[in-house]
Amino acid sequence: MSDPPPLPDSRSELVQFIHLARGQGASDDFISKLLRDYGWPQRDIERAYFEVYETLTGRAIPTPKGSSGEMARDAFFYLLAFITLVVWTQALGEMAFIFIDHLIPDALNRYYGDPSWQVAFALSRLIVAYPVFLWVMRQIHRDLAINREKYFSGVRKWLTYLTIWVAALIAIGALIAFLTSFLRGELTLRFVLKVLVVLVIDGGVLWYYTHWVRRQPTPKMLRVTP
Repeated sequence: MSDPPPLPDSRSELVQFIHLARGQGASDDFISKLLRDYGWPQRDIERAYFEVYETLTGRAIPTPKGSSGEMARDAFFYLLAFITLVVWTQALGEMAFIFIDHLIPDALNRYYGDPSWQVAFALSRLIVAYPVFLWVMRQIHRDLAINREKYFSGVRKWLTYLTIWVAALIAIGALIAFLTSFLRGELTLRFVLKVLVVLVIDGGVLWYYTHWVRRQPTPKMLRVTP
């Protein structure tokens, strides 16, 4: 095998290492696994491979046709997932609040009215929004499995972090409300249960999306023999 072409000084050490290892006959699978085991993030490895193959071919990786349309489609799905997430989690929390008010009535407020309409409205939102959310997330996961480069999409990163940001603000607000009531000596069991409901639902959203945004594609896209 011929020696790899010389690299400009601006090339990273990672790109240089991949060139040299390929020049010694190492496969891309072996190099990728070696770098991951040594602590390199998968994202950095894949971007280094993009640069390696651009150097070897002397051409930039071509941009797919219709990439703008793909970005608009991705934005649509991520925004729809965000909106339906807000709707069904808010409806679930509202139903929990109604149950708590029924289980532990407020002695100072004996007028609650008929909660049937409120329950029906919350249940309707949950029944409609939750299946739509699951379907949208299934489409997003399927698209990521086919187009692994979309793990690094700016649309995915921005809208996912937007979801995390909103969830973090809700959690902070719930904790502030709890501490305020605690310091004023106005804590009640009803209030504590409602704060727990908010923290459980919101904490689940934070946990899921924090782990989801860190997911990396499998290295199958790097299986190219030297």
